[in-house]
Amino acid sequence: MVRDLKEITAIWAEKLEKYYSEREIRNLLLIVLEDSLGFNRSELLVSREIELAEKQEEELEQILVRLQTGEPVQYVIGFTYFDDLKIGVAPGVLIPRPETEELVSWIAETISGRENPEIEDWCTGSGCIALALKNRKPGARVKGTDISPEALQIAKNNAKELELEVEFELRNALKAEKTTGVDLIVSNPPYIPWQEKEQMHQNVTEFEPDLALFVPNEDPLLFYRSLAEYAAKSLNDKGYLFFELHENYGQETKTMVEELGFSAVEIRKDLQGKDRMLKAQWLVDRIE
Repeated sequence: MVRDLKEITAIWAEKLEKYYSEREIRNLLLIVLEDSLGFNRSELLVSREIELAEKQEEELEQILVRLQTGEPVQYVIGFTYFDDLKIGVAPGVLIPRPETEELVSWIAETISGRENPEIEDWCTGSGCIALALKNRKPGARVKGTDISPEALQIAKNNAKELELEVEFELRNALKAEKTTGVDLIVSNPPYIPWQEKEQMHQNVTEFEPDLALFVPNEDPLLFYRSLAEYAAKSLNDKGYLFFELHENYGQETKTMVEELGFSAVEIRKDLQGKDRMLKAQWLVDRIE
């Protein structure tokens, strides 16, 4: 069946206006046509019509029905792109964000001179950070940890699909026990106080896992503190600690990390100008 792309776009715009802008809807449609139905994006951008087989027509309708519920397109199609990697995602893990890619770039820049660093990624979720760092630094020994068995299975599947050798373990970031020999610890942990849930987009709150998002209102630094204390005991001399930050608690996190004895603590803003990333270095006098 030959379909007019303008007509399809108009139908999607009408059905999805509750959740997305007109521009976002056009992008969603392109993503679905390219990544789920196999059309070439370059051709889509210059074509006025597309030919859909009956099965493709049915699949397109089913996807639209799911999107109308507010379900994120990444869950609908089953993956997203992160740092040039195709990362499988499902409701058991957070959808990787562009600002997390910025964190990965900062880390890669920082350790560019290190040959075979030992890296731990806590609260790994889909494994996107761990896998991206392994891809950028093939000689690194990378481990991802998470408290969710469902998340770890998704991360392991991603490692297998991408043929990247990353170890994934079931561990609790709030009960991390001292280890040795670690050159870099990174985490994008839960950091949103529960009281902020009502202000968040329905696409996030109704579909992405609470376990990976929220912390108690009275202790927004809960995970940062636990992991910083673990890092102070476990990092090699001149090792690094990196966090993705809650934009409203960047300075508090920086102060806490400095009080634990870290040096050269730096906050970097994301492309939206928000305090989003922290880097710190452990030099000497490890806490016992």
